[in-house]
Amino acid sequence: MLDGLTSPKSGVAVGDIAAIPGNRQFMQTGSMRRRFLLRPAVTLMTLDLVLMSASIAGFIFAIRDRLGFLGVADTLIAIICLVAASGTLAYGTGAYRHDSFLDFSTATTRLAVGLGVGVLFLVPLFHFGWVRIYGVPAFLSITRSLTIVLVGAGAGLCSGMLSRLVFLAMARRQWFGRTILIIGSGKRACYLRDILARADRRLTQVYFLTETYLGGTAPADVSGRIVDGLSAASSPDELATTLHVDQVVLAVDDATGLRFDHLLPWKATGIPVLDFNTFLERETGRVDITWTEPDWLLYSEGFHFGHLDRALKRLLDVSVSASLLLLTLPALLIVAVAIVLDDFGPVFYKQERVSYAGRRFWIIKFRTMRVNAEANGAVWASENDPRTTRIGRILRRTRVDEIPQLINVLRGDMSLVGPRPERPVFVDDLSREIGLYHLRHSVKAGLTGWAQINYPYGASVEDAARKLEYDLYYLKHFSLVRDIAIMLQTLRILLFAKGGR
Repeated sequence: MLDGLTSPKSGVAVGDIAAIPGNRQFMQTGSMRRRFLLRPAVTLMTLDLVLMSASIAGFIFAIRDRLGFLGVADTLIAIICLVAASGTLAYGTGAYRHDSFLDFSTATTRLAVGLGVGVLFLVPLFHFGWVRIYGVPAFLSITRSLTIVLVGAGAGLCSGMLSRLVFLAMARRQWFGRTILIIGSGKRACYLRDILARADRRLTQVYFLTETYLGGTAPADVSGRIVDGLSAASSPDELATTLHVDQVVLAVDDATGLRFDHLLPWKATGIPVLDFNTFLERETGRVDITWTEPDWLLYSEGFHFGHLDRALKRLLDVSVSASLLLLTLPALLIVAVAIVLDDFGPVFYKQERVSYAGRRFWIIKFRTMRVNAEANGAVWASENDPRTTRIGRILRRTRVDEIPQLINVLRGDMSLVGPRPERPVFVDDLSREIGLYHLRHSVKAGLTGWAQINYPYGASVEDAARKLEYDLYYLKHFSLVRDIAIMLQTLRILLFAKGGR
């Protein structure tokens, strides 16, 4: 089971530290201190912004006279726009996600794609926008505007690659390495072991203690062998010093008879002590319904939906959806003509869906399937679905077929961010098969959402259950800032054509 497990990749080590005498628990806790650890995403983002700002400013100021800038103020405006757009689009393309931290190729590819999108966005902004607001000669010429943006993108890419090399060097020196101590040796501990085994040891080191640490009894198949040179410790202080523990997780299957006062010294000195479900939620970004009990959801923090939050969310929905409809109107007309020419059928497709509080509405999409695609009843869409038209395959893969749903957002049927709306027939079936499924209707359905940017397209009950876990996490941690972050990260799904079917 857990005894004697070591994993070179994840740094997982398991040992049964001998039961600690109760009268020594609160002695000598002076050296137990929470270490300051750099957060990888924040560190990488900070490195990018600092190095991008320096390199872009250096290049632009070096040639600003030839580009036609009048003074320092208009030069700074251009630099700020270049840096802000580069950082925002790098975030949107997933350059700061965990799956790209330590992979130089993936990280630079996502950064390059983000900067490329920035070029397409900034050239018209400079040439048609700033020139009319500030009258800067540098932006009067489309060639000069393009030169400024390309210089900024090139400098940003070079500095971004440098910052990732610095980040990887910091990771090799364990600047981000956190140490997690998990107490338990049953099914819950095994589940955490399997999840954390995928973590890179440069970012995470994990150790296990059996229930004997809390005065309990370890499972019969755990022999109590101590591994990795850990000797029996006599106090939490010694454990903290030996392992440099940054976080303690309680993952026992049965808490009967355990002495939780043994964990108080950790808590009292600022080292977090988390229960199994809370740690699992933070680590995976979802609420695992396999282990989650309703009482934990009931008493845990989250699910805050104030009137101001809802009002601001609605304001964001209206302003963004209206702007996107106006910007994409020419492309939508071209798509409509292409759909008609493909099979001479209708342009739009309406389908009944379920949203907030179980209310039903008609969702609007570009038609991507044959007119009689559901003559035999509703079925899940499949990969390479034979019912899909030729133009429909392109629209689905690029998610262009979803754009008319902005009309639903303007009407108030949906929100920009939220759980994806499902069909009534599927909602009824899934509600019977999946516990807590009805909770996803606590907010309006969304055009995009936390589940959509973290899990591929689902076409089964198992997929629906997993996406529900992400939806529950979104409900627990709702905020307007999170909504904006989700909208930005949707760019990664669109650009890399992930999840379309």
